[in-house]
Amino acid sequence: MISFQACYTKCQRISGDTTANVLTQFKEDLNIGYQRFNSKIARYFTRKQALINLVASQQAYNLPVDLIKVSYVSVVVATGFEVPLIQIRDEDEWRLKNIVTTSSRDVTHYFVLGNDQIGLWPTPSAAVTNGLRLIYQPQDAFLTKDDYTTGTVSITTATTTVTGVSTTWTTASHDAMYLQVTDGSDGHWYEVASVASTTSITLSINYSGPTVSAVTYKLGQMFIFPGEYDDVPVDYALMRYYEAKNNPSRARYHHKKYDEAVNQAVQAYTSSSTSNIITDADYLSESNPWLWPPQAG
Repeated sequence: MISFQACYTKCQRISGDTTANVLTQFKEDLNIGYQRFNSKIARYFTRKQALINLVASQQAYNLPVDLIKVSYVSVVVATGFEVPLIQIRDEDEWRLKNIVTTSSRDVTHYFVLGNDQIGLWPTPSAAVTNGLRLIYQPQDAFLTKDDYTTGTVSITTATTTVTGVSTTWTTASHDAMYLQVTDGSDGHWYEVASVASTTSITLSINYSGPTVSAVTYKLGQMFIFPGEYDDVPVDYALMRYYEAKNNPSRARYHHKKYDEAVNQAVQAYTSSSTSNIITDADYLSESNPWLWPPQAG
């Protein structure tokens, strides 16, 4: 996998165009290509979960600010007992259900109220901490940052603390970026969970490489999808570039490469069906929404 900066540097290298306005356009089109690609695979790799407190006698609840589409909703009706809710898709049906105010512990349905709230029916009769679970497709973050490589890092294997020397890390600049040591010992990228100080960051998962001391590294923003599709946003950006340059043959070439990658990803990641035989594992997976195959769109 390569960073966001590596992608727009690649665009410049292939196009041979290093002017500032072209770089700005590459950054914008890389993000558009990335978001369109993730939309095609139903944001399979970026799905999020949100837990919301149920409030007694409150029917409507605010949705996460980055939510695009609700994929799954469930509520806790008793300790250790969580049930999925049925979506009401028709507004008339929702209004008919709410002609008479109904309150119950046993919530059964939900309705998406515009783009910022969700309604539950019947209205919850009791408060439950983290009683409402949402699994949803989030808006992809717009990437803008250059890689950061100043100083060196030391990391102990199987820990999450990264110690820097001559680094100037800040929450505003480097939080939620990804770290890769570049001395050749470990090529994986690790998300930064938090920035503790200018010389200390915490990773979201344990570092799996060997213990390293005072090695070179890179902090970069990353497209969240399988690494084999790193060229997808690059081809999209170059397609737009050559369209603007009135070079239809090159534009068609990159358009074709983009479409081929998207179609391959749709086949690989929007259907997990491998057999016509239903097994016990298939029944068990129905209770775990993370194991459900996403729907394209």
